Amino acid sequence: MPVLTIDLHTHLLEKGVNPRNYWRAAKAKRLDAVAITEHTSKKPERAYSMLLENKPRGIALLPGAELDTDIGHVIALAKNSEIYSIEGLFRKKIPIKKTLRIAEQEGILLSIVHPWGFSNDSAAYILGEKKLGALVERERIGVEAFNGMFANVSGFFYATSWVKKPMNFFDFLEKSRLGRKTRLSRLGRKGKEKLDKKGREIIERCTKPFELAEKASFVTAGSDAHKPNRLGTGIMKLEAKRKNPESILEAVQDKGNVKWVGPYARETGSGYSIDRVSIQKAEFLSGLKYAAKSTLIKKVKGRKGSA
Repeated sequence: MPVLTIDLHTHLLEKGVNPRNYWRAAKAKRLDAVAITEHTSKKPERAYSMLLENKPRGIALLPGAELDTDIGHVIALAKNSEIYSIEGLFRKKIPIKKTLRIAEQEGILLSIVHPWGFSNDSAAYILGEKKLGALVERERIGVEAFNGMFANVSGFFYATSWVKKPMNFFDFLEKSRLGRKTRLSRLGRKGKEKLDKKGREIIERCTKPFELAEKASFVTAGSDAHKPNRLGTGIMKLEAKRKNPESILEAVQDKGNVKWVGPYARETGSGYSIDRVSIQKAEFLSGLKYAAKSTLIKKVKGRKGSA
């Protein structure tokens, strides 16, 4: 079967992206398929329609949305645009139990995105790590093993930017574990002191999703791109029979079809070469502002709870 390069977590409307620029970036990265998963507060059906109207040949477009559930953000992926007419699915803080029930009835795939992202929208912080693990093992729900927003620390998984042979999901999982163990053990006492609590937290945000994904029914990966230049910073390489939404969603549900999960990688014949993406100053400041906001929300909630 052909191996497709896909990005299952992208946005359009929040930053006012021109659809033509979106598709130009997707073609430049040689993506075979993308899922448009606009936030439910930003009219996801409109984002899908705008992209579909301008879609070039050769790239599949999967309709979807990033749901705001009571355990944090979860993407919903569908075969067709009927997802946008499902009653109640886009409700704010929709209970995950109801979301799972709707997904089963409608044939939609759900995947927990950035499980260790920001504290106000990510399942590990809202639900708790133990309960999250139990949910993933119990229910038919996927886990986003790699999110491109954290691509700059993806080098932690690799000794270099060169991978000598293609890796499937399980190989990548083992490499991430080994990388974390080896690199932390190599740090001297002073180095460990410098790697403060926040630094370790950032590392865990990237490694823990892989370990959680091992328990899940299936895995996904995506860039979480809000701007065209971020498309493809998180991808899957997936064996699929055909390049269409139905075939791709069928293939995603079997981990054995996943040949790569992580940052954008180009086949070189003898292995993969990993693209590095630099963060611009404006994006860095924006991220700090978002993180500060989520921390403030957490503190306010804590005070209310103790009052």
